[in-house]
Amino acid sequence: MKVVCVGAHIFDVLGRPVTEIPPGQGRLALEEIKVTAAGTAGGTAVDLAKLGAEVTSFGAVGDDTAGRVLKMLLTEHGVDERLAIKPGLATPSTILPIRPNGERPSLHAAGAMDALTAADIDWELVAEADVLHIGGPDALGDFTVSVLPELLRFANDHGTATTMDLLRTSVRPELIEILRPCWQHTHYLVPNDDQIRAITGIEDLHLAAEKMRAHGVGTVLVTRGGEGSLLVGEELTEIPAFRVPVVDTTGCGDAYTAGFIAGLCQDWDLPSAARLGTAASALVAQGLGSDAGIVDLASTLGFWSERQAELGGAAPPPPTSSGRARRQ
Repeated sequence: MKVVCVGAHIFDVLGRPVTEIPPGQGRLALEEIKVTAAGTAGGTAVDLAKLGAEVTSFGAVGDDTAGRVLKMLLTEHGVDERLAIKPGLATPSTILPIRPNGERPSLHAAGAMDALTAADIDWELVAEADVLHIGGPDALGDFTVSVLPELLRFANDHGTATTMDLLRTSVRPELIEILRPCWQHTHYLVPNDDQIRAITGIEDLHLAAEKMRAHGVGTVLVTRGGEGSLLVGEELTEIPAFRVPVVDTTGCGDAYTAGFIAGLCQDWDLPSAARLGTAASALVAQGLGSDAGIVDLASTLGFWSERQAELGGAAPPPPTSSGRARRQ
């Protein structure tokens, strides 16, 4: 599995459980504090590497301590990080006080997020990859308008499957028009339910997904948290979620995307790839941070196999190595 991830790479600082923010100079004792490599490109890259993919990751960071640590964390997880250092800018960073129920309000500084350029990408690696994943085009500034349409077209012309996920929880409705040149070259779009409602203005998730397909997207996978996900392509498939004790929901969407991409690279049918995404997401939810839970592909498939009754008895297909990822 050869995957290139492009986009949002974020240095996360997480603590749990946070029941309140103490007033004044007050103090709250926590059970756990952690730093991770996160973001819809960075977090997905980490999980893909754990699932056995050969991952190269491109994004923009500052010339600061957070950037150096972020690069180190990616490397420690087996990601070939190619993050461009932007002098004078800060590394995108988020503070996440995790509530006892796993919810994660965020305090975010975008920093160098939108400083990525065409020159920061190795286009030949994109041509050689099975999958190009774009993480957070809603946060990449001019890159989204001036570079991304051509990058996706280039990937498409070279037989590389393309996936896209959004970053922000409050997506601007005009994003659907900003990304119009990209939709026809996006094989798989993986937003959450709030994001797709925001960009389409449609409350019904099936109809919202069909609107994106009408704009040119091949297949839409809408993640719905504990309600599972909705796969909308030539057919409509509802994928239930695993019932697990939730510690932290940070990175669950990135894990879902990583699992789905890993399934594509096995040339599985799309529902099976989505179920692998569901298993990866369930594992991440049981620990702190976007790099929690997943160990490798074998143990992720083992988790799915042991809990297959929760997916209507659907068992994981055997792993394969079939070459280029399934395109839709």
